[in-house]
Amino acid sequence: MRRRTYLATATATGVALAGCAELGWSGSNTEPDERTTDTPPPLEGPDDTGTIDDFSDFSAWSVVAGRASLVDEEASVGERSLLLEADGDDEAARIVRRLPGPVDFSGENPGLAVGTEETATPIVQLFDDDGNAIEFRATVHGGTDLRRSNFGVSGLESGVNLGDITEIHVAVVAAGDAERELRLDDLHLVSRPDEGLVSLQFDGGDESIYDAALPVLEEFDYPATAFVPTDLIRSSADHDGDRMTESQLETLADAGWTIGSYTANGRLLPDLDSDERADQLTDARAWLEDEGYADGARFVSYPAGQYDAASLDLVDETYDLGFAAGQPVQGRVVDTARYPRAVDPEAAEELLERTADLGGITTLCYHGLDGDAVDRFEETVTYLDKLVAEGDLEVVGPETLASEYAETE
Repeated sequence: MRRRTYLATATATGVALAGCAELGWSGSNTEPDERTTDTPPPLEGPDDTGTIDDFSDFSAWSVVAGRASLVDEEASVGERSLLLEADGDDEAARIVRRLPGPVDFSGENPGLAVGTEETATPIVQLFDDDGNAIEFRATVHGGTDLRRSNFGVSGLESGVNLGDITEIHVAVVAAGDAERELRLDDLHLVSRPDEGLVSLQFDGGDESIYDAALPVLEEFDYPATAFVPTDLIRSSADHDGDRMTESQLETLADAGWTIGSYTANGRLLPDLDSDERADQLTDARAWLEDEGYADGARFVSYPAGQYDAASLDLVDETYDLGFAAGQPVQGRVVDTARYPRAVDPEAAEELLERTADLGGITTLCYHGLDGDAVDRFEETVTYLDKLVAEGDLEVVGPETLASEYAETE
């Protein structure tokens, strides 16, 4: 039985404040003249694993909205973790830590170990001394235990000075009238590559990937990754269906594409029993290796982005990287079973520009391309090519992400 140490409760009235409208929620709602004059303690690290706060001593934090409590015997580092709670009366649950002086976060992404029963989007914001902020988010599906999550840049204000950060905010937004609970631990930093890196991916094996995406990318000489449900690949065009054929996959591979796993038949992994789940993952990898796609057999995309704790454990055992939905402008990979990518992005050019400005890794993932989506994709690749030509971005595949930009705890 877990034991909580109650910390504080705050009411989130007027959470959205002036100066942070671009980020979609508040900055600090504590005006400078209302803050304590005591000098706050410095950050504890980073240590060898990047940890800067394990929440063992919560005295440096203030609960600004919602409720927070320390939970014994549930921790990824140290001895306790933090339970952050928001209910229907709270717009968000949020805690704030002031720093004793400006800290340089340039080239770093903050992250947290996160556990949740329901799908949630934890948020970390860094504020400079003028109140400008950069925001980082992660997408974490329900039924997952505490483990480090990959946080990417979800928004920033143009004047933010990353070398002059004076406040750290951690939050979870309430889900309408429903209560939201989030277990947090291990506030840490990971380095963000100086150069902007972009990876292009396609899920599901739809034939339009061959018909529409391949010609566009061949024009610019860019490779991509196709994650395919191996049991649904057609042996020839004479067979009914809308998936690619074996011959079409060979053409993609000859054009420099990586052919990866979308499991055996694209079923949602959390819906399966343990044997079925294992078969979906191992059978797909075996097929790819047998067909000559050994490099791509190291990588999997979760069907519909869905996973649970058991799925993550199996992917850890079976693959080098697992891909799911998340934010752009990532740092080095800290959770190789949940590498984030922007799925069917509506503002792809904006994400590319953000990556060019900040560095880091952005993965764009698409499903089938048809109608206006084909023209939109061509516009995105044209803009990508412009940024590559200017030296601001480089196109890479999952092999590069796994070999050069992966970290272990």
